[in-house]
Amino acid sequence: MPQQISERKLTERVKELACLYAVARIAQRPDDPLPDLVRAVVAAIPQGFQFPEAAMVHVRLDEQEYGAAGSAERLSAELTVDGEARGRIAVSYSADLDPEDHPLFLPEEQQLLDKLAQELSLIIERHERRAQQALLQAHLRSNDRLAILGELTAGIAHELNTPLGNVLGYAELLKENEIAPERKSDLQRIIDSALIGREIVKKLMYFSCEMPAQFQPTDVEQAIRGTVRLIDRRLQERDVQITWDLAQDLPELRLDTVQFAQVITNIILNAVGAMPSGGRITIASREHDGKVEITITDTGIGITEENLKRVFQPFFTTKAVGEGTGLGLAVVHGIMKAHQGDVSVSSEIGVGTTFTLTFPMP
Repeated sequence: MPQQISERKLTERVKELACLYAVARIAQRPDDPLPDLVRAVVAAIPQGFQFPEAAMVHVRLDEQEYGAAGSAERLSAELTVDGEARGRIAVSYSADLDPEDHPLFLPEEQQLLDKLAQELSLIIERHERRAQQALLQAHLRSNDRLAILGELTAGIAHELNTPLGNVLGYAELLKENEIAPERKSDLQRIIDSALIGREIVKKLMYFSCEMPAQFQPTDVEQAIRGTVRLIDRRLQERDVQITWDLAQDLPELRLDTVQFAQVITNIILNAVGAMPSGGRITIASREHDGKVEITITDTGIGITEENLKRVFQPFFTTKAVGEGTGLGLAVVHGIMKAHQGDVSVSSEIGVGTTFTLTFPMP
């Protein structure tokens, strides 16, 4: 009889070691998604207990549940990640299990579960740290690219400014002395093209932070309405209606009025482009959580989820070649950051898009 007990204990210890070894091998899969790793641990644990075919393992991690819980007696242990309790791991059996003369759980099995909880906590901790490190590296790479891109665009803008100014100046001078209608019309086309080029240069300079900011207390409502008046003809041509929902008595904000006008203009013209058959743009403002929010909502075609992630990237555009530079929203993002504010976007295909501008209170 003592020999049988010793053999049984040895068998249980071997099963426990096999279980720990299986979990250790799972921990060596750093590229797997965390849910897959947790499920693999849940599947490996039963082999370490007395009745592996009947053992049921349940893991609760934050708001996620893995595995299944039995209705009979159970063992459990806490999952602690970076010193914070994040959930529990439990082993149990169904109520119809008949262990005969054996207890459901051995004293050593609680120790095993405690060790498994530590191992699973380490797997979670390492996975989350790797994810955070990857995000940080991606952010640093993005910042490096933007810094280089800013320097390049600043140089390009300065190089283009002088020849564009010369083209514009000479074309206007020739037009003043031109009598023939056809030649005068051709010169006007040159002037219009040069003006478009100058606007692109201005966007490049905004993006590269070469345009000096001049902040001053500004009435938000007047600034928005004044900007919309400047592009009213464009809105009428595209059959776009404006609905106003501006809050009264908002505090004055410290704005660079030229840059603020650029932000409103870029977003509205983007909205106009998304409504080829006309539509409605709603401009609203309010004070919320100690900040001033301005929302610009259109009834356009919407933006896909994939493109939503890229709308503020420089030179990203869904327009045809020659119809857009992809700088408009990148300029918006840069100006908002310069104002210590933020810009976000939400969209639904076939319903429309909302841009939200958030400014700090003075």
